[in-house]
Amino acid sequence: MSREESNKPVFLTRNESMESLIKNIKQVAQKGCTTLQISGENGTGKEVIARLFHYFSPRKDKPMVTINCGAIPTDLVESELFGHEKGAFTGAHERKEGCFEQADGGILFLDEIGEMPKSMQVKLLRAVELGSLRRVGGSKEIQVDIILVSATNKILADEVASGDFRQDLFYRLNAIEFYVPPLRHRKEDIPLLVNYYQNHFLNLYGKEAVPFSNESIEMMVDHDWPGNVRELKNVVERSVVLLSDRAESDLDQTRLKVSFKEDSYASKNRNAVNTIIEILIGTSLEKVEQQVINQTLNFVDNNKTEAAKILGFSRKTLYNKLDTYRGNKEM
Repeated sequence: MSREESNKPVFLTRNESMESLIKNIKQVAQKGCTTLQISGENGTGKEVIARLFHYFSPRKDKPMVTINCGAIPTDLVESELFGHEKGAFTGAHERKEGCFEQADGGILFLDEIGEMPKSMQVKLLRAVELGSLRRVGGSKEIQVDIILVSATNKILADEVASGDFRQDLFYRLNAIEFYVPPLRHRKEDIPLLVNYYQNHFLNLYGKEAVPFSNESIEMMVDHDWPGNVRELKNVVERSVVLLSDRAESDLDQTRLKVSFKEDSYASKNRNAVNTIIEILIGTSLEKVEQQVINQTLNFVDNNKTEAAKILGFSRKTLYNKLDTYRGNKEM
């Protein structure tokens, strides 16, 4: 979704709301805000927006350090963020600078901030508020000058309501928020992205082009893309690898259908029997709720975050209900 032209990341779009978003990102970056939050579904391009913010900011020549909060083991989060002193814990054989220090003078991008352990949220808030930190095992207060950009695919207000995210940290991060809409809401971008990724992968794999048919492009425009741009990229890559050596370009329609089935639970389940729930008259409301929750979980391949969004629950509420049902079953 992005490419480097003179070190400038480019967000490819023909959508008016996205063009407005990029314009606003540029304005906010140049004004020097200290915190920025980017929200949106997985695969929409939140990191590209963060890199655009960095490029347009006065700190473009300073580092931008990226860390995925959901990819770090809980017991290592503090060390990754704030660093540690030699001997601070088993395996700490030398002093290490954390992401805050590495980003000093530049921008720290915390991706999937909603996955930050609650035990670490108060320490993160302190570092952001005071502009200082202590390494694990250290006593010295270290001053840092960063702009904090965070991103999440969760609704943090719901996480606050469920008790999974600190309210004070939420308000600190949410001073300025930008929402990146899903690809299904900006379908005019799909042909543009398909063309870009096809050229990218043709060059990468050294293959000759077999153009997508008009029917295939229409199929992709009609698709809902629950995995957003990341899913589209994977589909185009697979089509280039498997089809670009064939003479019959119309075969890509069959490959696209298979790709959609592999990549998307929404496409896999569309018009399927398990999208309809039949409930007998006389069923208790508790049983109805349990049946709806179970079928929704099946529909999204047991992705509890997605199920909670569909059902209108917080994730914590969903877990509580599942625990209740489990307890009743054991009784």
